[in-house]
Amino acid sequence: MQELSVAKVQDVILETQEDKTHRDMFIHKSPCAGNETGAIFFAISGTPPRGYAMFLPNKEEKNQGMLHVFDELGLKRKIMHCRIIDLDSFKDNDVCIAKEAIPVIEVQ
Repeated sequence: MQELSVAKVQDVILETQEDKTHRDMFIHKSPCAGNETGAIFFAISGTPPRGYAMFLPNKEEKNQGMLHVFDELGLKRKIMHCRIIDLDSFKDNDVCIAKEAIPVIEVQ
């Protein structure tokens, strides 16, 4: 099973996109399973939105489950069994702020 951070979920969504620019990603944890979190929806911001993912957590281990990845047209592109390691650090409705990449320069 693959371990991902929420930021890495965006990388997985962007694998099918030509524009791989990181943007803010909206996170919505649905309370559709009684007192437990049901489906978790990820949407990359943009006009039009840049892609989506839906995470369906297991009942036993809520950070493990199936990640369904969709492109900007809503077509399913990938399904993977994974564990999202930092999911608990985000609120029910939250935003994962895109961070600019810092270039690494090796001096020889």
